[in-house]
Amino acid sequence: MGKQINYYMEYESFLRLAENALSLGCEIIWDTHADSIVRGCSLDVVTPDVIRYYLRVPEAGDITVGTDLNGRQYVDTAPASVSCLIEAGFSKIWHEEKHIGRNRLYCSTGYYDAGGTFIDRPECVTKVYNALARYVKKIAPLTETLEMRISIADETYLQEVEHRSKQYLTAYCLQLQQAGYALR
Repeated sequence: MGKQINYYMEYESFLRLAENALSLGCEIIWDTHADSIVRGCSLDVVTPDVIRYYLRVPEAGDITVGTDLNGRQYVDTAPASVSCLIEAGFSKIWHEEKHIGRNRLYCSTGYYDAGGTFIDRPECVTKVYNALARYVKKIAPLTETLEMRISIADETYLQEVEHRSKQYLTAYCLQLQQAGYALR
């Protein structure tokens, strides 16, 4: 369990979120298997090719690195390592299929050590997460959306029905959704 906010945010808006994370003292790390871990304290680390990232809060500790069967490195999400990380990413937009993938801002609640004692997430990570969550809500405000779906309820089975929901959407993603893109 942990703290999480789901959103629809394109790459350009995510750059603003990443810039905000850097101003809060975070280090940005790719969430991908690669020849070596890609990490840094500048926006150069964020690329359109990698959708998910870890934001490391330096005061909370350092990460551990694992190696997969192909010899590529990855961020090991072992309990002690994950407590200093905030996961963040931007939405993948499939223009041919006309849908937008959801992404999230997430941090773990804590972990159990070898002795079975629960270790809470460091307070510095909570503060950074809360600041980033407020920023997400600023650039991707909570918006009511309307989608047409095929019903599976008994009384309207296989009929098209309206589905209203509230989502955190950037202005760009809202325009796409209103133009017929599905939110996934």
